[in-house]
Amino acid sequence: MSIGQRPKPSRQRSDRPAACPRPRTLVLGGSGCALAVALFGVGGAAHAQDNGAQAPQNLEEITVTGSRIRRTTDFDTSNPTTVVDEAYMRNLGIVNVGEAIAQLPSNVSSFRPETTGNSNFFAGSTVANLRGLNPFFGSRTLTLVNTRRFVPTNQGDGVDLNFLPSILIDHIDSVTGGASAAYGSGAISGVQNIFLDRKLDGGKASIDTFQTGQGDGQDTHAAFAFGTKFMNDRANFVIGYEHEKSDAVRCLDRSWCQNGVGFITGNPGQPSNVLASNVRMNQMSYTGVFNSFAGGPTTQQANAAGTGLIPFNIGQGANAVPFNNVVGGDGISIYQYTNLSSPVDRDVATGLFTLPVGEKTTMSIDVSWGKVDTTNVTGALNDNLSTIHGDNAYVQLNPGLQAAVNPIFGALLNKDWTSQLDSHSTFTTDVKRAAIGFDGAFGDSSWTWDAYYQYGNTDREQLVADNRHLNAYLMAIDSVLDAGGNPVCRVTRDGFAAAAAATPAYAFANPQIANGCVPLNPFGNGPISKAAHDYSFGFLQENLDYTQQVAAFDASGDIWKGMGAGPFQLAAGVEYRTELGHNIGSQNGAPDYVRTDYLIQYGESFSGKVNVTEAFAELNTPLLRDRPGASRLEFNTAIRESNYNNQGLEGTTGESRSHSFTTWKVSGIYDPVDWFRFRTTRSRDMRAANFRELYYGQKIHAGGAFGYCGPASTFQADPCDWSLEGNVDLKPETADTTTFGVVFTPTEHANGFQLAIDAFNIQITDAIQQANIRRVLDGCQISGLPEFCALLVPDVPGNYAYNPATNSGVSSIRALSFNGSAYTYKGVDLTGNYRMDLKSASSLNFRLLATHMTEQKFQPTPGQPFVDVVGQTGTSNSFLSDYQPTADWVANFATTYARNRLSVTGQVRYTSSGVMNYYGVTPGDAGYATAAPPLVTMSANSVPSHEIFTLAGSYDFDMKGTKLQLFASIDNLFDKDPPIAVGSGFGGNGNGGTNPVFFDALGRAYRIGLRATF
Repeated sequence: MSIGQRPKPSRQRSDRPAACPRPRTLVLGGSGCALAVALFGVGGAAHAQDNGAQAPQNLEEITVTGSRIRRTTDFDTSNPTTVVDEAYMRNLGIVNVGEAIAQLPSNVSSFRPETTGNSNFFAGSTVANLRGLNPFFGSRTLTLVNTRRFVPTNQGDGVDLNFLPSILIDHIDSVTGGASAAYGSGAISGVQNIFLDRKLDGGKASIDTFQTGQGDGQDTHAAFAFGTKFMNDRANFVIGYEHEKSDAVRCLDRSWCQNGVGFITGNPGQPSNVLASNVRMNQMSYTGVFNSFAGGPTTQQANAAGTGLIPFNIGQGANAVPFNNVVGGDGISIYQYTNLSSPVDRDVATGLFTLPVGEKTTMSIDVSWGKVDTTNVTGALNDNLSTIHGDNAYVQLNPGLQAAVNPIFGALLNKDWTSQLDSHSTFTTDVKRAAIGFDGAFGDSSWTWDAYYQYGNTDREQLVADNRHLNAYLMAIDSVLDAGGNPVCRVTRDGFAAAAAATPAYAFANPQIANGCVPLNPFGNGPISKAAHDYSFGFLQENLDYTQQVAAFDASGDIWKGMGAGPFQLAAGVEYRTELGHNIGSQNGAPDYVRTDYLIQYGESFSGKVNVTEAFAELNTPLLRDRPGASRLEFNTAIRESNYNNQGLEGTTGESRSHSFTTWKVSGIYDPVDWFRFRTTRSRDMRAANFRELYYGQKIHAGGAFGYCGPASTFQADPCDWSLEGNVDLKPETADTTTFGVVFTPTEHANGFQLAIDAFNIQITDAIQQANIRRVLDGCQISGLPEFCALLVPDVPGNYAYNPATNSGVSSIRALSFNGSAYTYKGVDLTGNYRMDLKSASSLNFRLLATHMTEQKFQPTPGQPFVDVVGQTGTSNSFLSDYQPTADWVANFATTYARNRLSVTGQVRYTSSGVMNYYGVTPGDAGYATAAPPLVTMSANSVPSHEIFTLAGSYDFDMKGTKLQLFASIDNLFDKDPPIAVGSGFGGNGNGGTNPVFFDALGRAYRIGLRATF
């Protein structure tokens, strides 16, 4: 039903009969009193009949997210809560739960299909991230389904929203604020509670298709649901199935991406980062470029056959350094392999069964299954500065190459192998979930109870194909001629020790890698033999098997008739949860020295389990009602005691640890008059370390792209072995959250208008950080702290200092996840709604959602200064980042016009101006001349404000007793290009030069479909 077909809002007291069957807090999309309640928690909701009349309804107890006490109206809660309901999703043509969550300004998710098109982590996933507080491999946003935890779908504690069927969504509650006292660990920044429609009676179906204005990004979606009542309408059975398949979008198919805007290294006298167009990789080609450290306009590259030389135009800029990007030339565009969206193929099936088993007891059974597949086609890992000796076999066999290779000193080669490989990453996730529950009442009292058992399992596989080996590859391209004039590896002809002396790049390798070495011709881009391919290239594979089991019981009811303002209510319960994870890193049983011999890798096999026992209680105390100066005064207090027992299993030290902690929340609402409300909350929240943070392990060998232990000011100095590890001694994170808000509902003077303003302050201490090599090195070499020096193995016993003369100092290093970082986030949320009833049974409804982030401070380690990252809308500092900066303002304004069968919705989404790098300093800024790390000098550092428009509509009609609705939507109505929001530094030049977390990169896109109800 379109939002214009619902009646005007009415504010109703909870002790009076109400026409609203299921009021909700902060609803997006509905109008009338549905919106009043849904948006602000201050009114009832009424569903109109087809003729606009209200049907009498009985009060119904509902679950309010953020509270364990069942209520008849959810405006009794003080938690700022936004609800996306089915009507909102239908009005805008949204067919995916992740798309619905993305509408919320408070959600700053860096994991969506539009942001993971080039990622080897979480590709295609949609993970909620309220306030941008999620760590990269975890979540501080708790995701619930029907108020129950959902099994994590990755190594961290995140949940991919692709596994939830939009066809069965009743509404989605988004609580922005701590809720650990109600739901346990993880609810630091808030809760996403997805409610499925358990009471569907009849059938509904939807089929639709999506495509961008460029003719790509096709998405097909089909869904079906059916529910029926029986046993005199006391029992209900609901099933639903949904399929969606979307295609990838290539960046270079967009004209703005073809401009190749990015940062290059500045020349002397310029900022260190200069924004330029037509940026390309320096001295890089498919056939192999012989590196020129002299820079200049040209150098040489191999021809396609690999038999001779052809010129290569280097391009302009600081082109003497091969890792620097340049402007122009023959190099490959920095966005050659960039995808603007991951392809997603998902299937989800759900069954919901409700059956009375007594006069006051009901049994429920929930079963769901889902599978999500994503494949990102990406570029291969480039080879920079590989040593080509004068006696290289393929140089000797092809005299046309010899002019580029000095017989004594050799040459250094840069090569992009993509044209000769099938480089891609595939992610396949299967999730199974089943629950059985019972709920009922204790006699004729107000007390009700609920108990359930739930089982969930995630089976996830990640595979990176044609990944380049580290040392095997170096040995393979270091070929020579044997006595018969045939190409062989140097390690095969001369032995490992002699070969390593000639080519120190693989001197740190395990000698066993040399066994079976097959020479590889790096010149040209002809076919590679299977034997050569299989020796130098392989695949990364990681399989996660994660099982979660939950058993819980709770009860709630009145404990005292109260003081004339309503009864005091108590809720209490216990919960037991066990989680078991096995993360297997394998390569079809290859030995460890082969499996770990990669430039990049996922990590070692590890496993562990956690047992959680919790008890909680919540008390609601109404004190005043309908008094002069106090239309309502009420407080709510909640407390939870949690005990975690962690046990490492295979692939770990096998240690076990226990942690106990207490979370609490105190909140209140005060209405001096019935149209004005104050509301506030104060909470202590916790997040326990997740599976990866506790047990992870990864080995990175000396050399390559990462394996170095030199000082921060050096590049690839002091090759050393890395061991990145979890930490069973991690303590739970602690967060203190305060919210304070006001709600206006002036029904007498501005009927249909509602406004809520809520300020928030979140402070996290002892935040968990990933293993940090630099922290350990500096802690030992600079600060001399014994606990860090104990994690190093020096080349010279007792001497941990770097020796530049020998390029040595540290042989190996361990780094563990740790507690110690901190966050302080402050801001204001605004929610507004105004409904106008027009003539001819038509209406206009205006909706505003906005978040103003005023402070977003992050402290990497204790003792270091806080960094305020708010306002960065560029992509700097984003590599494996444990926070997501957000704009000063993010807003969403929608207007819906409804008349009879027609509904039209227009929407604008706004992001305020920002910066590319919060460390950035431009020539016009104070302090530019003396800027020192971590500050970064940049020629430009501003990102303009940006807004895009959406237009959607639907028309209802009947056909042979079936209600049909034709709907369509146009996203990015004016086909507006995204702003340049590129980042500087490692990982900054990505996503075509913009930031898809905030800006639409696909361009104008269309969806059209048909819905049926029967």
